This record gives sequence, structure tokens and C-alpha cells, in this order.
Amino acid sequence: MSLLLDNQFKELPADGSIDTKTFLDNVSTLPSFFDCLGSKVFSIIKSDINGNITKIRAVYDQDPAKYVTLQDILETEQETYKAEWPKVGATLALMWLKR
Repeated sequence: MSLLLDNQFKELPADGSIDTKTFLDNVSTLPSFFDCLGSKVFSIIKSDINGNITKIRAVYDQDPAKYVTLQDILETEQETYKAEWPKVGATLALMWLKR
């Protein structure tokens, strides 16, 4: 329980934006939560979560100044991928992570 309490999300700013670095730092603690459950059954879920975090982090690490918020990533990918969006890139990873 301490793991969850130590990594609670803060309230969103008035504009509803989500800081990408803060988001990544927080969701990166999720896989260790599954370790606390003590079952190897969760290894697939843990791997999937880690993969999605890695995809989002790879985009963020390309240009942290450009991708300050998750919205910045979504808008850039929408322009880049056009008709394929939102079924590609960090956008898809974010949708799976949300689920």
C-alpha cells in the first residue's frame, strides 16, 4: 500500500494538461506494484505496461522541450501520422496504458 500512497498523482492544473515527465515517472512505478502481488501470472501485464511506457518515453526523450505535455505528443503524432493516427506510436501506447 505504501508504494501506491508514495506515488499518487497530484491534481491537474486548471488547463487539464498532464506533464509528460511527471506522468512517466509516476506510471513507471506501476510494474513494481504487480511484483507486490507475488504471482508470475502478472508478468505479461507487467511486460505490456513496461513496453507502453518505453514507447512514450522514447518519443519524450527525442525532444523533452517539445513534448512537455502528453497533449504535445498527441498533437505532433496526429500531424505526423495523419490517417493512421491514433493507431500508431506513443498515442497507441498511451491508449493501452490508460486501459
